[in-house]
Amino acid sequence: MNSNALVKKILVLASNPKNTSVLALERETRDIREGFKRADNRDRFQLETRGAVRSEDLRRAMLEVKPHIVHFCGHGTGSQGLVLEDDNGREHLASTEALANLFGLMSDRVECVLLNACYSEVQAKAISEHINYVIGMSHEILDNAAIAFTVGFYDALGAGESIESAYKWGCNAIQFKMSGRSIPRKAEVVGATPKVEIPEHLKPILNKKENLSPLKISLDNSHSKLHQISTWNYLSSLKGHSDWVRSVAFSSDGKTLISGSNDETVRLWDLETRQPIHILTAHEKRVKCVNFSQDGNMLVSASADSKIKLWDRKTGKCERTIATSSNSATILNAISISPNGGIIASGSASTQGLIKLWNLETGKRQAAIVAHNSSVLSLAFSPDGQSLASGSKSGIIKLWHLSNVNEPLYIIDHAHLSDVLSLAISPDNQTLVSSGADRTIKLWNLANGEKKPPHILYGHAGRVWCVAISPDNTKIASASADYTIKIWDLHTGEQLNTLTGHLGEVRTVAFSFDGHLLASAGDDMQIRLWQAC
Repeated sequence: MNSNALVKKILVLASNPKNTSVLALERETRDIREGFKRADNRDRFQLETRGAVRSEDLRRAMLEVKPHIVHFCGHGTGSQGLVLEDDNGREHLASTEALANLFGLMSDRVECVLLNACYSEVQAKAISEHINYVIGMSHEILDNAAIAFTVGFYDALGAGESIESAYKWGCNAIQFKMSGRSIPRKAEVVGATPKVEIPEHLKPILNKKENLSPLKISLDNSHSKLHQISTWNYLSSLKGHSDWVRSVAFSSDGKTLISGSNDETVRLWDLETRQPIHILTAHEKRVKCVNFSQDGNMLVSASADSKIKLWDRKTGKCERTIATSSNSATILNAISISPNGGIIASGSASTQGLIKLWNLETGKRQAAIVAHNSSVLSLAFSPDGQSLASGSKSGIIKLWHLSNVNEPLYIIDHAHLSDVLSLAISPDNQTLVSSGADRTIKLWNLANGEKKPPHILYGHAGRVWCVAISPDNTKIASASADYTIKIWDLHTGEQLNTLTGHLGEVRTVAFSFDGHLLASAGDDMQIRLWQAC
């Protein structure tokens, strides 16, 4: 790429709060990315995505990315504003005035704003006082029409068209989408096909600033610079699952990776060929957790129907099934395998907050712990195999010593505001790392449960589904509902990298045993491999 060429940054912001109708936002972001992959001018665009966007996330993303084009996909309400999320993932309205003022602060850089949300013309008109081109929707727009416009618009940009021309290409894409649906498959006289007009409620509105201002954009090679300072490079993707991927883990020899998915399968992947070795299909519900036995000879998986299965790594044969509950409706949320490989701990969604310990060789239960007053969501054994940490839906963390599971060693009340989604213990047995639905990562002294500086790591814009600690005891990797993976310094709390590329929530992340590879996976059904450099 020409080092003097301008790299245009496109920031895609997605918001679909819990209490609003479900939109195909993952498909929309995927189609944008796939379109640029095919474009002749793809090296001139850098795409950044953020999900589960709150108002503070919107501001931070604008400051961090410094975009030239901002694309919002989600819900609009007309004069009341655009629908973002609050800290609990519910609806929070961003007012027209606040949005206009925000873009006024970015008027010297942002050249186009696309509000792909119903009734967003009000905001588009207000923002166009500061930004040269703003596209909004005057009425309600259906998912298919919104996505069709997006594809047509960015295909044209990728081909080198201007924004005004790209707008026309987007409108034309809606016409094609409509004509495919509205014209019946019957014989017609040539030339008699009716003209397809876009109904008013489906046609986006292009608003232009009255006096278009030249943008003060430096012609730096920011895309290349970004990759030069990154310590992790995208390597490749493993594709094959047909639903969310919930869990991944590397084998100790570094040759294979195991994954579990909502598609009810477990897959064992050859990391050299990037192809599945086994596709294991004996589970009857979504697979929530997977791992390897300590010796690497067995694959362990747990599904929502309360069953743990042990598979022979070489043959893929299911050797043993452990029913962790007599009630198959009791959802199994988490498992952890002790470092000596002898014990599997399981945590359930029962109101008693039960933890059960199982002998890996025999499948027999060794102990049952009434651990929490709400569902157990996360478990982690200490590296010495002597302790087990548990996190609950009510935000409490407890540490248990296996020599006496009747009383916890300590309790951390209000560790997180709500769900403790993931736990990890450092290789030196000193630090407990937790992550939660409150979008934070926290560090605790494993010896006593006290806060350990730096205590709270902020930066994610959505739930932090998973945390992992590097084998060299220096880094934390976190996977979030904001579509990103972040790398942190374990000792200083500094945010080192943000890895983007997933087109949905990232549910799981894992380091290889040598620390040179990182695997991430989530709602876009693909496993992405990253290599340290």
